[in-house]
Amino acid sequence: MGVQPVVRDAGRAEAEQRRGVRPGGEVSGEVVESTQHRVHTVVPSVRSRRSSRPALHAAGVAAPLPGILARLTPVAQAPVYPFGSDNGKIDRVTGSLFAVSDLHVSYAENRRIVDGLRPETADDWLIVAGDVGELFGAVEETLRQLRDRFATVVWVPGNHELWTHPSDPVTLRGRNRYDALVRMCRDNGVLTPEDDYPVWYGEGGPVTVAPLFQLYDYSFRAPGTSTKEESLRRAYDAGVVCTDEMLLHPDPYPDRESWCWARLAETERRLAATDPALPTVLVSHWPLVREPTDVLWYPEFAQWCGTERTADWHVRHRAVVAVYGHLHIPRTTHHDGVRFEEVSLGYPREWGRRGGEPKPMRRILGVAS
Repeated sequence: MGVQPVVRDAGRAEAEQRRGVRPGGEVSGEVVESTQHRVHTVVPSVRSRRSSRPALHAAGVAAPLPGILARLTPVAQAPVYPFGSDNGKIDRVTGSLFAVSDLHVSYAENRRIVDGLRPETADDWLIVAGDVGELFGAVEETLRQLRDRFATVVWVPGNHELWTHPSDPVTLRGRNRYDALVRMCRDNGVLTPEDDYPVWYGEGGPVTVAPLFQLYDYSFRAPGTSTKEESLRRAYDAGVVCTDEMLLHPDPYPDRESWCWARLAETERRLAATDPALPTVLVSHWPLVREPTDVLWYPEFAQWCGTERTADWHVRHRAVVAVYGHLHIPRTTHHDGVRFEEVSLGYPREWGRRGGEPKPMRRILGVAS
């Protein structure tokens, strides 16, 4: 998420943004912005997880800048992870598969909520569907914290992690930044879209959990427009422009849609190689279908929310659940008989209007303990 009114300074993460839901929608509010892979079978083992993980950085702080820059080498396929039972036997776990997104930890109120996120059992998994924050170090600190608590953490990038923010000492752009994020996750035992897809063997399983990174290509165009240029012009005229236009760089691709199309081709190949006998949980930051954006108060924002090219993925790739965030409209919908879960926490100004303390973790599979 991240809507930038054109009259404001694009370099401020805290610039006020405007977004909401049409009358009849569930939430309304103003936003303040601050290779063929194997299927990887993950069987949680608390003892092996604790003893095999890489050592944490001193005092629980982010890696020093030289260590981060060392992650610049291209992302390779599937590392060996410190997961699995001691004897390699696959046992059905008793935990739940949870999901959350859009934690936006630069807000103190959200940081407090994240500090309170806890599993119900030692076998619980957590999906983090993007937009942990804007600053590299804060993203690492948060994911490490969650990995210390949950048996398995699966992360996909949101647009905010991909920003090159002027206040971030990590100045990587585009694919280099994404590659560094992936390596940081691997250092901390967190699964990413570049790793083997894990199989959930708990309640509702076995299912392949597929973390996706697909971006957007401006094909969710503003009403009455037929080209990207027309749609962007409509957004600028309305004063509703995503901050991505200023901070999400597509390097080395010529534009964001080219990066998106490259990601789609690779992801299609990965999904085609999954076990056809297993259903899937598809995890992305951006919704796979356009319909969830229909309730946006500002329809111009939809063009930064996905691509028409994924409209049938939930059917073609056997999804039982599609998990996403980005819209800051947490709810459950169904498309073609498939359950879609928007799992975002969002900004304090949004969740504060809903009343009560937010409980952002959504149970995707499993039963309450």
